[in-house]
Amino acid sequence: MPKSLTIDPTIARSRAVICAPQIPVNAYQRDPIAEAAQYSREQLLAVYHDMRLIREFESALDSIKRQGAYRGIAYQHGGPAHLSIGQEAAAVGQCLALDVEDFILGSHRSHGEILAKGLAAIRQLEAAQLLRIMEGSMDAVALRVVESLQRYADEKSLARDWLVYCAYAEIFARATGFNKGMGGSMHSFFPPFGIMPNNAIVGGSADIALGMALYKRINRAPGIVIANIGDSSVASGPVWEALNFAAMDQYQTLWDAELGGAPPILFNFVNNFYGMGGQPQGETLGHGMLARVGLGVNADAMHAERIDGYDPLAVADATRRKKNLLLARRGPALLDVITYRYSGHSPSDASSYRDRDEVEQWRAQDSLRNYAETLCQHGHADATALTEIDDGIIRQIERVIRAAIDPALSPTLDPAGDTIGAMMFSNQTAEALGEREPEVLLPLDETRLRITAAKHRFGFDSDGAPRPKLRTLTYAEAIFEAMLHRFYADPGMIAFGEENRDWGGAFGAYRGLTEAIPYHRLFNSPI
Repeated sequence: MPKSLTIDPTIARSRAVICAPQIPVNAYQRDPIAEAAQYSREQLLAVYHDMRLIREFESALDSIKRQGAYRGIAYQHGGPAHLSIGQEAAAVGQCLALDVEDFILGSHRSHGEILAKGLAAIRQLEAAQLLRIMEGSMDAVALRVVESLQRYADEKSLARDWLVYCAYAEIFARATGFNKGMGGSMHSFFPPFGIMPNNAIVGGSADIALGMALYKRINRAPGIVIANIGDSSVASGPVWEALNFAAMDQYQTLWDAELGGAPPILFNFVNNFYGMGGQPQGETLGHGMLARVGLGVNADAMHAERIDGYDPLAVADATRRKKNLLLARRGPALLDVITYRYSGHSPSDASSYRDRDEVEQWRAQDSLRNYAETLCQHGHADATALTEIDDGIIRQIERVIRAAIDPALSPTLDPAGDTIGAMMFSNQTAEALGEREPEVLLPLDETRLRITAAKHRFGFDSDGAPRPKLRTLTYAEAIFEAMLHRFYADPGMIAFGEENRDWGGAFGAYRGLTEAIPYHRLFNSPI
């Protein structure tokens, strides 16, 4: 639609061939010397610790769901538990490359991602910052519970127990959970650690993550945003809408050069080869390898790669490279991270759709065991050190579960009064969600407001006679005035949709804004 983008018939009708970039598959090559130079021994051991913690965290949940107990601790959990046992390397490797200001959003199967991002944030934040965060969360109720469990050597040890406790409490619908038990297993979040809401709608996080990335781009906020979604979600409409929106040409062709470039979003497909029971590769879809879908989105094929999600350092390498690319405004990016879930879709799933031998083949190459062997082989750890980590994690899980199921320490939420409303609404007002000056192209008194402001605000005169329609404000003009006010008052205000710019929207409500508002605040979007 913009006149600046001429569609030349001579070029459009010329003979040509569309060329596609190659897509790397499992390109990472292990180099123990280079890895030892890049990561300290403590970092390499931390990767094992986090993978092992996630494995035990979910194994405990599985035991509780199936047997009603974990290591003699009895509990009946009636809520959902979509487990990612087997996928730990994909979550921990990703977070090894992220900073606190990087956001992750997940799916119904994201316990591991929550823990991995939280553990990474705890290592990155200073002790004083961690204490402020824990003190400021839910009036420090959860912190007081965890402080009562034992004497902690330091704030980071305390924070690790706090993280695991809040995760279990949330899953068990306790008021001391991250979200007072209202988010549960599939919707937990904790923004101070960069853990944004998970989503039980298949592929639902793709669009929400894109919105967050767009916010970061327009408001010059640091970091990237990752949508961790499953391989089957690539067939869903919301995911394709997000892919197309993220790759719009106008970020480079029409937006201001100072701000241009796609939103910093990574579509990270956690590819465990199954939906619930359907198998996208070879059965329900036709792409063969999921990474191939990038070819259908833009000329860069979304910088797509298929990577080995059983190798945490391969995942870290790919995530780091994509992050650098996104921060250079060259996105969006796509990763097809192959992994495998040992458990069913949920504890009630008997996995009748897959051969037991297939599961055992993947178990034989278990990422946790292979990584432990690699650490020992290259002198970063020995069996004694790993056993100490294992034992400490088991004690931690036992300690925290006992607290999370104790009704005296961890009660359920009392829904009386305005409890839920208080969680949903801030009951605050703000004239602007940002402190910088709103970016506009015209002074307010030179906009279309000069015309609409002169119109009557009521359709009848003092005698009750109808006023002339052309001299009376219409609903569309009233909407225009309200939006114009927000554009000039709030730097964070943007508007996008079908034919909003130039055309003025289907009903003319946006007419006059094209001349007043820069592209990054008012733009057309895909149908």
